[in-house]
Amino acid sequence: MTNSSPLEARIQALSWLVHGGELAWALKGEKARHSDVVWQLLVEAIEVIDKTPDQERRWLTSGQRSGGWNMIGMSRAELIEIERIRLFSSMKPFDGVTKTSPQRNDVDRALGVLAWMRWCNAARLPDRLSKAAIALARGGDQELVHRLYCPTRKPNRQNTAEIKTRTVGFILTGLKNDIGIVPADGISFKEITS
Repeated sequence: MTNSSPLEARIQALSWLVHGGELAWALKGEKARHSDVVWQLLVEAIEVIDKTPDQERRWLTSGQRSGGWNMIGMSRAELIEIERIRLFSSMKPFDGVTKTSPQRNDVDRALGVLAWMRWCNAARLPDRLSKAAIALARGGDQELVHRLYCPTRKPNRQNTAEIKTRTVGFILTGLKNDIGIVPADGISFKEITS
């Protein structure tokens, strides 16, 4: 988050939590809980950041795509043959990687929600918990998540539930202590009134 006043940070976090409530409701309906709201925000934040174009990678590969199909020295017959092969391979014209460009509000929300991971530093092994939670939110391989979180334990389903519970717990505690937001009725959140 940017350097903003506590009131602005609280209003912004509450709006993000409302959005998270919509995500959790769409996923679980009436079974959604406050922990689902926070977890769905985290999952969406990882997804948005992963879809954001990597400018550095684009700059490094920019010299490799000069020329295109109609390179100098290519005859008309060669171009027709390439198009015929593309057609027989069921490739559409302009078939390629689809670009997605998240909206500015999505990126701001994603970065703000990922900043909440700093509250996981209160854990006994914060790096393990944070890395495992990010891998789990990304939808990563269960074996990888277990190796990140508890390399000495046997992999089981309870480890993933423990990662989610601990991560969400630290975030809810941070929201309460640092920003002044607590769970309210249903899956909503409210400001702490003094």
